[in-house]
Amino acid sequence: MGEEISTDHFEAEDYRRFDQKLHQEMDFVRDLFSEMAFDAQTRRLGYELELCLLDDQGRPAPVNQQILERHGSPQMTYELARYNLEINGHAFDVDAGVFARIRDDLDQLYATVEQAAADEGARVGLFGVLPSIRTEHLERERYMSEMYRYRLLDERLMSMRKRPIRLDIQGCDHLRLEKRDVMLEALGTSLQLHIQLPRDRAVDGYHAALWSTLPALAASANSPLVLQHRCWEESRIAIFKQAVDTRNAREEDAHVVPRVHLAKGWIGSWLELFEDMFYYSPILPEVTDQPVADLHHFSLHNGTIWRWVRPILGRNDDGQYHLRMELRVTPSGPTRIDTLANLVFQVGLVEGLSQEGTALTAMPYRQFEADFYRVARHGLAAEIGWFDGQRGSARELVLERALPTANEGLRRLGIEDADDWLHIIRQRCEQRRTGARWIDRHWTRSGDAEALVRDYLEQADRNRPVHHWPQP
Repeated sequence: MGEEISTDHFEAEDYRRFDQKLHQEMDFVRDLFSEMAFDAQTRRLGYELELCLLDDQGRPAPVNQQILERHGSPQMTYELARYNLEINGHAFDVDAGVFARIRDDLDQLYATVEQAAADEGARVGLFGVLPSIRTEHLERERYMSEMYRYRLLDERLMSMRKRPIRLDIQGCDHLRLEKRDVMLEALGTSLQLHIQLPRDRAVDGYHAALWSTLPALAASANSPLVLQHRCWEESRIAIFKQAVDTRNAREEDAHVVPRVHLAKGWIGSWLELFEDMFYYSPILPEVTDQPVADLHHFSLHNGTIWRWVRPILGRNDDGQYHLRMELRVTPSGPTRIDTLANLVFQVGLVEGLSQEGTALTAMPYRQFEADFYRVARHGLAAEIGWFDGQRGSARELVLERALPTANEGLRRLGIEDADDWLHIIRQRCEQRRTGARWIDRHWTRSGDAEALVRDYLEQADRNRPVHHWPQP
């Protein structure tokens, strides 16, 4: 959820000065767009992966501070809850060997975290939602990480809402819960994929990224059990939208779009996405004396608008500005090899779909958005539409349309060795054996969340794809 800030207390004058800085930087961004002063060639990939820390019984282990203080590196950062942390992978140029390099990078970083966790008596696991989290693990005083950023986020969110946060998810069970802090957000852990695009591919790439969320979400679902309730196949989508909703009752009645959303519609320029930042009030108003060209305040504010496909304006090592997307819909896990298959699949989808150009915007956006939530609820069984008008189950569309599109997209990027990764996606879908299905079946048979986690970790530690796991 971003970098640390220097304090957890700001005055009204800080917000006024932050807003002034933000407007200055936005004027600078408008000039960049008028001149199209963005990298026109480089394609890079990066990733972030959120992890769960567990004790030997399969329960959350609140030891991230000990791990990061004693064993930390620039590639390891805090998350909201003390029983989570994040790996920040390196970024790599896109070429024929990019996925092998990402695999080696992830293996090395993951092994480092595993050893650090073991030194603190903990284990590491990859879950969309950790099944063994109970309501007591959401107590702010005991389990929130010691960062100014999180304390201020908590204070500001509750001040803006003027009412408790209400989690309400209707699945096989009906989960309803109220809290007066931001800790519900700690339920979800995810993979975040960063794709840097050449400037002339940015609009088509953005629309392609939106469309990629449907098959990617269906094929990777891993979050069906929340606080011992059977909810959606990918419950993170509902959790996050509600857990950091800053709207008060009047704003909700007026249909103000929450800070967590997929998009607001199709676009003609990325500038529209950045202009939309002014729709939301600042949460973290840290003012610095950095030059306007550093875009510090612009980036800080953008980091508190949680779009599932987040636009980012960054800079290369040589100082040139670039456009990239952070794709946030995919859950963590169940294994590293599953995580990499999800990453490869979505990269291929974005490139393959971007070749369709304006065909991607033919469907009314609201119809597309409704299908996104259908996939989050029902996974591979969801009945959804494709950009060309075809409708069917998400499973059928992955197998018949999305996988060939991803394969062609990877070929266009010069990547010829992705068959093994895409085969994992194909087998998952053909067998209907996602992480979500495995978790749901185990819970239905055992009703024991801690035993579920222990059995899950026993399989995940072998780093075999989830469709090869024995059925519970």
